[in-house]
Parts: sequence; C-alpha cells; structure tokens
Amino acid sequence: MSKQQIIKIVISVLIAALTALGAAFGLSSCNVTRTVTTRSEAWQKGDTSVVIQTKTVETYDASKKL
Repeated sequence: MSKQQIIKIVISVLIAALTALGAAFGLSSCNVTRTVTTRSEAWQKGDTSVVIQTKTVETYDASKKL
C-alpha cells in the first residue's frame, strides 16, 4: 500500500467514528408534531353554506435514557 492509500483509510475511519459519536449524542432526543386537518363543506339553500373543520395536533416528545 502506498502512503496516500493509508492516509485515505485513516481519514475514512476517523470520519466514520466522528459520525457515530455525533449520532449517539446528537440524536438523544426528538420532538415530533403532526397536524391533521379535515374539512367538510355542505351547501344549503340560497347563499348560506355550512363549513365544518376539525384540526387535530399531536405532539410526541422522546428522550434517550442514559
């Protein structure tokens, strides 16, 4: 192996190790919010209309137990 190939392998291993450490510490918690909106329209006689709209917001908080 040449010196350049060895340097490339060492750099690749260091990048992989740093990525694994970053994922382990950076992804220790997450927050997720999901919003679901349902809309229904029903037209009645004349120019009067009825609109029924529901909105559901769900929030989930997770943290890694150390």
